[in-house]
Amino acid sequence: MAARLYFRAQIEDRYQAVRALLETWAEDEGHRIFGQTVLIKPNCVSAHHQLASTNAEAVHAALEVLHQLRPKRLILGEGSSEDTLQAFKNFGYLAWVEKFGAEILDLNQDAFELRTVYDAKGNPISIRIAKTALTSFRVSLAKPKTHDCVIVTLGIKNLVVGAIQKPDKPKIHQGYAAINLNIALLARELAPHLSVIDGYEGMEGNGPVAGDPVPHRFALVGSNPVAVDAAATTLMGFDPREIGYLVHCARFGLGDLDGWEVVGDPLHGSIRRYRPHSTYQEQLHWDCLGHGLRANYERA
Repeated sequence: MAARLYFRAQIEDRYQAVRALLETWAEDEGHRIFGQTVLIKPNCVSAHHQLASTNAEAVHAALEVLHQLRPKRLILGEGSSEDTLQAFKNFGYLAWVEKFGAEILDLNQDAFELRTVYDAKGNPISIRIAKTALTSFRVSLAKPKTHDCVIVTLGIKNLVVGAIQKPDKPKIHQGYAAINLNIALLARELAPHLSVIDGYEGMEGNGPVAGDPVPHRFALVGSNPVAVDAAATTLMGFDPREIGYLVHCARFGLGDLDGWEVVGDPLHGSIRRYRPHSTYQEQLHWDCLGHGLRANYERA
């Protein structure tokens, strides 16, 4: 069965569009949330730069719809590389958290479990992963941005990297080949159960923090994490098969790079080419695995 994606183009109201797509998704799959602990994970890579981070209206829409599905617990959680709680305050999330009875969690302060990633030579590195991210129904609330290591950052990377506790986040950055493989290996346990891409305004150029705004005006929702990210990658004008971690995730059985069923507007009318990061050409060599990394990839 083809992965189902819910898509809205040329949106004028971010909150209304994200809420409408989530409500449509909920009609089909919302029963999966009832009685579960639900972790909504926004992107707060910066605590101060709004363009780099999830907008409060998308948080509002997600909390409102998922609250109505009667989860056991509803958590807004992030493990920012800066200050998570300051980011929530600066970006206006707290009013919506209070209104819908959600909890706030800094994933950097959560209980943790150890997992293994690899350096450029394939040597193992131990990192701490927030336990709540491992044990919850995971909702990634991301935005489309170009990236300095993996070409694009969307739903999967938002959740995987946000679940790594400080000061261990930099440990996955072991060169282009290793970081793509490390993200995919961790995604086997941390991929979103529901991905929400708020493409009202994306980021191009030297993302994920210092890029420029792209008024793209789309919203995308789906339960197949690879399909959602591959579709968003396509909307950004890139080939999903250029994105190493997506290719690895598809190989690990986490979703589909193509062949999606799109509910709503067609994708093709909303594709625009984002200006890539200045290191784009170098990033394309993610498949240059050395002997050690290749051995770990083949064992996975």
